[in-house]
Parts: sequence; C-alpha cells; structure tokens
Amino acid sequence: DGTSKAPPHAFSYTRPSDFVDTKLLAPQNEAGDVDPEMIPPTFWADICSSFSSSDGKIVDMSRNPDRNTGYDGRHIWEALYEENCVQMDMMREDMCYEEKVLYRLISGLHTSVTIGIAKNYYPPSKRKNRKDWESNPQYFMDRFANNPQHIRNLHFSYVVLLRALAKAGPALARYPIHTGDTLDDQSASTLFKRLLDSKILNSCSDVFSAFDENVMFDDEKRRGGNTLQTNFKGVFHNITEVLDCVQCQQCKLHSKLTIMGYGAALKILFMPDHLIEGSLERNEVVALVNAVAKISEHVKNIRELTNLFWQQRPELGIEPAKPQPAASPPMETAPPPPPRLMEEYVDLMDVAVGMIASLGQEGLLSEEQEVALVRMALDKDPGILVLAKHYHDDAKKFHAYSSSLLAATR
Repeated sequence: DGTSKAPPHAFSYTRPSDFVDTKLLAPQNEAGDVDPEMIPPTFWADICSSFSSSDGKIVDMSRNPDRNTGYDGRHIWEALYEENCVQMDMMREDMCYEEKVLYRLISGLHTSVTIGIAKNYYPPSKRKNRKDWESNPQYFMDRFANNPQHIRNLHFSYVVLLRALAKAGPALARYPIHTGDTLDDQSASTLFKRLLDSKILNSCSDVFSAFDENVMFDDEKRRGGNTLQTNFKGVFHNITEVLDCVQCQQCKLHSKLTIMGYGAALKILFMPDHLIEGSLERNEVVALVNAVAKISEHVKNIRELTNLFWQQRPELGIEPAKPQPAASPPMETAPPPPPRLMEEYVDLMDVAVGMIASLGQEGLLSEEQEVALVRMALDKDPGILVLAKHYHDDAKKFHAYSSSLLAATR
C-alpha cells in the first residue's frame, strides 16, 4: 500500500509514499538485474536531505534545555511507530534486523524525551518555593518500572552514536570550526578533540558489540537487491516529515536535532571511510555531537532519577544512607532487597555497575577488582545489591564496603 494513513484522532497525514522503482536506484548488470556491488557508494549521503537548512536559524541549545512543556505528543509517537511503509510490529516473528534497528532507535528517542521531561518536570514557582526546575521521579518510574526494554533501547541508541563517533574520529578531528570568534573556535576545537580522544572511546569498546552496522542489509545484498536499503532510507525521511507536524516549537527543535544526529551517525556507519570527511555537512556534525551529549546525559539521569525515587519513598523501606558504626557486621550478611522491589522497580544492578565504573575511572579500583565486582553485580550478588541500595549516594563507603566484600569472597 503506497498511502500512509493517519492514526485516528491524530492529525491529517495523507501524503502518499513515493513509488520505489529499483531499476532507477542503482546500475544494472547485463541481465538487467540490480547489482548490489554497483550501488553507488554515496547512496547514504542524502539520508539527512529532508532537513532543510535554507531557512534555518542559529539556536543556543544551552538556553533551550529539554524539559516538560505540557505538550501531548501521543499522536506523533503513534505516527512515528506506525505511519511508515516498513511495518514496525514487534510482535511479528518475521521482523527483519533492519526493522528492529529502526524501531529501537525511535524507541530510544522516545525514552530520551521522556527522561528529559521527568528530569525537568516542575517549573520554578514562588508559591511552592521552587527556584529551579525540579524532577518528578514518580513520572519516571511510572513509565519505565515495568518497561526496562525502553531503557535498553536508549542504551542501544547510544551505542549506535558512539560507533559512528569512533569511525568518523579521524575525519571529525580535521573538521574546521569557524564561528567568527577565534577564542571560541580554539576552545571548541580543543573540546571536540577531547571528545574524539581514542582512549576515551576505547573505554566504551566493550559495549560496541550491541550493534554491528556491517550486518545491516546483508541478506538482501547476498540475494542481489537494494529495496530494503531504499525503504530504510525512505522511512527515515518519512520520520523527519512526521516531526514537522509537532506543534510545540521547543519539542520540535529537540526531536529534529536528535533525529538529524541519528541520520549523521547512520550516514557515517553505512558509507565507506574515504567518503565520510567530504560528505558531512556542518549541521550534521553539530547534530551528531548534540545527540551524543543528550543521550549521554539521559543515561546518567536514569540513575539519578532512580536514586531520587528511592529517597522519596521511605514507606518502601528504602532510605538515604545513614552513618554506620565502626563495628558494623559484615555487609555480606545483610538481607537482599525485597523481591517486590526487584520486580517493580529499576534493577539495582544498574546502580551497582554505575558506581563500580565510576570508582574504576577514578583509579580507586584495579582492573581485576572492577571486573570481579561487575561480575558480582551482574550475578545479582545480594551483598553488592544491598550496598548499591544503601550507599548509592556515598561513593567512599560503597568503595570501602565493596572492597571488604570482595576480599571476603576470595
């Protein structure tokens, strides 16, 4: 069906999808068949072409942080998930890998937006004595406590962006930065090169295996065709057009900037290395860096909102850490978290692994200790989970007790 039907009670969106004639999309061999080996190497260069920059304006994103605007965008999300010709029904057993990737990227964007709302939910109010924007951890829990797959999709999106950043590192390091202010240019160049530092990106290499762009469209290439690649790019263009229907201008700004960052990442990952440097436009580089920063911040916000939720719910038996006497009993004898909490709320493993990673980055743990503690956390060791529960806001004590716990297990 070449016509996109709008979801009921949403907005009018009846523009028919462009008809795809594969004979016009790639060179053919002598038999008249599309030869996947002859697909132009620049095929993905226009994946962000639906973002018009002719009437663009320069916006200071630091003055426009993502936060709760009160806008009800449910009809937009319905369109993003269902409006496209590539069906994204996660219940289908025949859903191909490429569809799953696109679905997870959209879900990651959705999760990011939701976390941004939860993090800055309540506006300043003199009547309520709020000087700054405040979080709503209950809003966060209501949406993710029983849907951990959405959090995983946010992490998946982050991996896609980091893989692109790593692949394009050499090209981006040479990218000219000219704003008209010499000092700003020097500062931006220094920060950009710091972001692209191979040592920093290599520290993330263990999670890069969550996605591999090299297997994308692999089956189709072996069969000899490019319809799936064309449809994938077409769906991505369709997504950007749906976002044009967002009536909240600040919401549209953040969503389109992030989606353009996704597009820049996919362009980098799908194109040959030697074409990356000449194909990236300024707006795409800006969008990629902003997307990496936003998703990174929201990954960190997951732990912050989770901890804040626990602190605000003393009736659940979870309270902020209290000073412990010097002669306190070994922590490994403490009872594990109630099963009800393990089922209903974000797993304590995330908190534990996050704290262990921070201690490792600060040089307080050896590589052997870090690996052992992470393994204990992933194995849901009761002692580590109890420490994460009670000392999530006291890294010094978490370090001391976890080291003692590790020594006791050897």
